[in-house]
Order: sequence, then C-alpha cells, then structure tokens
Amino acid sequence: METISVKFDNTPQEIEAAYKAFHTRYTFKKKLIYSVVYLIVVILAVDLVIKNPTNPTGYIAGGLGLGILVFNWIKPVIIRKKMLQGMAELGTDERYTMTLYDDRIEIETEITSAGQETETVAITSHGIFTVEEGSEAAKEIAEHPEMVQDGTQVEKTVYRLTETEICLSDQRDLLLMFVNRSFIHAVPKRCLSDKEVLDFKAYFEDKGLI
Repeated sequence: METISVKFDNTPQEIEAAYKAFHTRYTFKKKLIYSVVYLIVVILAVDLVIKNPTNPTGYIAGGLGLGILVFNWIKPVIIRKKMLQGMAELGTDERYTMTLYDDRIEIETEITSAGQETETVAITSHGIFTVEEGSEAAKEIAEHPEMVQDGTQVEKTVYRLTETEICLSDQRDLLLMFVNRSFIHAVPKRCLSDKEVLDFKAYFEDKGLI
C-alpha cells in the first residue's frame, strides 16, 4: 500500500472531545458498575437510618456511598478541566505529522512555544549578543539560514502494528485513533482533504483496525 502522510493540529475543543470519546469507550462501563454498587450502599444506608435513626452507621455509610457515587461521575470532568488548564498554562503549540506505513504508524510532534518572540543572536567568546540589522553578523546569518534555530522540538512516536493494539473510530469531525487502551490521537477532518480522509480510513480498513 502507498505510504500516507497527514499533517494536523488540535484545538482545545477537539482535545476535550477526544478525551470524552476515550472515557466513554474504555471507562464508562466500569463507572456504571461502580455506580450501581454504591447506589445499593446508599439505599441500604437509608433503610438503616429509617429503621434506627439513632444509629450513626447508616449516616456514615450513606454519606460515604453518596460522596463516592457523585465523585465517580464528576472525576472525569475535573481531570479534563485540569488537563486543558495545564495545556493553556504551558503555552505550547503542537503540530503533528502522522505517516502510515505498511507495518507501522509514525507520529512526529513539533512543539513550539505559543506566542514565542524570537531574536537573532550571535554567540562569541565574550558572550551572547543581539544581532543588529545590517551588521556583518546579520548578513552572514541571512546567507546561512541553517545557523538559526527556532527552538522547535520534534518528538517521534512509532507504533508497530504487530506489537500495538490500535483501533480507529470515525466521528463527525474527528478521526480518533485509540492505542493500547491507554492513548488517543485525534486527527481533525478540517486539516485533511476529502481524498486524504478516504485514504486514511481505507488504510485502517485494509488493516482490519476499524
């Protein structure tokens, strides 16, 4: 199969949507079971309070059961808000390049500081100095742009198909790739052409990963 490569980024709304999808897929059933268990505890505690209002055991058990029951449902919301807040405070922009090979999937992540202000500097034996426009150093840098580093970090992740559990979910605006029940990558359709969307989905269908 021909190699497929797509470039994309994620908005906070898309990240939140991906997290919700991940939570629904892998933790909702467990959360529902726990909720039923603690609901039974609360019902038994209420029954105990009705039968014996002076017994503190019913109040304690009921309070604990109700507290855990409520926290069980609001915990994902708290985690999601903290995650998005942390990303905003970190102030970084990430762009991705996902390349689909016959035997593996590679994802390159480019991380740059959001709103980063850069200036050209010269490193000498006397220290680091700002390069003024029109100076000899500025002319030399203009002739050799490879001398300038923009501070962008590139990280590569490789998923080998024979060693990794991967599943693709086609959402209205996103293509979600679940990895090992632990990670999720959200590819927004807004970043892809119609042909790229079709080729992307065809790859996963051919590999039996949908």
